[in-house]
Amino acid sequence: MRPRERFLDLACGTGGVALVAARAGADVTGVDFSADQIVKAREAAEAAGLSIRYDEGDAQALPYADASFDVVASAFGVIFAPDHARAADELTRVCRAGARIAVTSWLDDDWFRLNSRLRPDYEGLASIEWGDETYVSGLLPEFELRFERGESTIAAASDDECWQLLSSSVPPLKAWLDTLDDAGREDAAREYRALIRGGSLAREYLLVLGEHR
Repeated sequence: MRPRERFLDLACGTGGVALVAARAGADVTGVDFSADQIVKAREAAEAAGLSIRYDEGDAQALPYADASFDVVASAFGVIFAPDHARAADELTRVCRAGARIAVTSWLDDDWFRLNSRLRPDYEGLASIEWGDETYVSGLLPEFELRFERGESTIAAASDDECWQLLSSSVPPLKAWLDTLDDAGREDAAREYRALIRGGSLAREYLLVLGEHR
């Protein structure tokens, strides 16, 4: 990251990536479909004393001119846009020549398969395609791409505390749990907790890095 680069945190959620970029001196914009997430992102930026522009907007129809950004990053965000091709085209459109991108995607693992089995309307079903290097290369033909693998770990003092953290802080999961009765929530907790070991949940992800040709 270089000072004053125009940086877009795409599908920014509560703005964690935007905060890192702003601290590095970038000129940062964050955009997300959720008004509630944007409110939280603005509060976090204000608390950190950082100047970050946040907009409510759709990754499939970004409210920015062509070639607006030097860097576009999306941490487990743009992958959830329903129309992958439109989202990828918009990401490409707002990148200037030579711009860099970074996108992370979950892979097909036990957590994903459990979500798919338990939640009939699981919003992540199509997102897993972003974990396929050949598929992503087809979505982003104007970028010179490279791929890396990493592991994300959510940890707490115990399995119970880790589950409480996950069930209260992952918005789609929390929203689904809120639709269940007490027995349903207990059954779900038992199945999810089976994937938590030693107070932590570890998941592998794909990191897509690219430079606009």
